[in-house]
Amino acid sequence: MSPSVLTSGLPIEATDKEAAIKRNPHRNWETIQASRPNYDSSHFWAPSKTPVPTWNVGDGSSSDDWKQYRRLNISPDDDDRTNVQNYKLMISTTVPRPVALVTTVGKDGVSNMAPFSYFQNVCTDPPLYSLSLVGEEPNDTLRNILDTKECTLNIISDWFIEAANFSSANTPPHQSEWPMTGLTPSPSQMIRPASVAESAFSAECKLHSYQDIFNKKGTRMATLVLLEAVMWHVREDMVAKDALKATVDLKLLRPVWRGGGIIYGTCFQGFELPRPEAWRKVLEESEVARRLSSA
Repeated sequence: MSPSVLTSGLPIEATDKEAAIKRNPHRNWETIQASRPNYDSSHFWAPSKTPVPTWNVGDGSSSDDWKQYRRLNISPDDDDRTNVQNYKLMISTTVPRPVALVTTVGKDGVSNMAPFSYFQNVCTDPPLYSLSLVGEEPNDTLRNILDTKECTLNIISDWFIEAANFSSANTPPHQSEWPMTGLTPSPSQMIRPASVAESAFSAECKLHSYQDIFNKKGTRMATLVLLEAVMWHVREDMVAKDALKATVDLKLLRPVWRGGGIIYGTCFQGFELPRPEAWRKVLEESEVARRLSSA
């Protein structure tokens, strides 16, 4: 916790993790930003062919560039390697990561909001999501989830990424991020925290279970929580026009993903790639039989 306090005795801010991590590599961000082209909101999801439509069994990679370079061995436990270095390596290689804007309400009634990219699906029955909250000291989101056992998960789209990003400010526990972001709370049906009305997909969740994660020195460094969806909210124009309500249109969702540093991206180009047929069918291919016999 920052030693600076308001005259009321309340902390002026939460721990400033950014000062230690230094995600932003630019000293003159405003100049860098001004030099770049405007964001083109006219781009939409446009599927292409796969990278190598003629790929066949056993063809391997379409590029031999990997043969020109040796692979570096990096031990996360080296004496001269820091936790920040490991963090930067992991977040710049585990990409793209979906980002959830998480809302909670504390025991004191203060509403909290923060974005997290250590977030993913876990199971469909029950419908579970995972959320990893990293840091030696529990942040507001973790405290609130453990105290109240409730939160909402909101998928971030490009039309409100700046607002969502601003909720990552290290505000003190008594300060809600909602007013600063300008986002709109939408009352939930099953839990107390409101979801984000601007989000095209939100999940009301209750705590299923959690696991504290300790380093080799015995210090708690993170907590992994599993969250069970008890209600979903989908913008009506996004969902497939059938009774199943089973698919959201990626072209309309325009989700934002997280990379390393301060890099974010969007999903405007991709391709469809069917999985192999049933193994009994695969075995009928002569090339498969040949490769298996010579393996």
